[in-house]
Amino acid sequence: MGKSETALLSGQTMATIAAAARTVYPHDALPDDVYARVGEKLAEAARDNSGTARTIEETVSALNSGRSFLELSSSEKLQMLKRIEGSEFFELVRSTAVVEIYSDERTWQLCGYEGPSFDKGGYIVRGFNDLDWLSDPEAAS
Repeated sequence: MGKSETALLSGQTMATIAAAARTVYPHDALPDDVYARVGEKLAEAARDNSGTARTIEETVSALNSGRSFLELSSSEKLQMLKRIEGSEFFELVRSTAVVEIYSDERTWQLCGYEGPSFDKGGYIVRGFNDLDWLSDPEAAS
């Protein structure tokens, strides 16, 4: 996605959205660009709907009133997001982040997910029972 496609939302707004997404779904090992995808998707939504754009900008402005949201500690960010939990903005970030973060192959690698298998013949052909991280149920009996 090019810069012109996300120009509707400011750089500070995009960074705040990414920081909020990382706070809601924290994975230290994931690079920032995984979380930046959330802002890119919300920029598309804002471009298509002026109400969504207004909600995003107003909430980000409130999150940044006083000290910048980006300068807050992890626990301060979490507390601030808990205060707006259930709001339209929070739900936009939460619902977009869960899809964008967990559909990224880098997240799959972090979680040990091998990815979809339909293009490789399915899980049965690939060893659906190769869960070496689970204990052997027969050995436990």
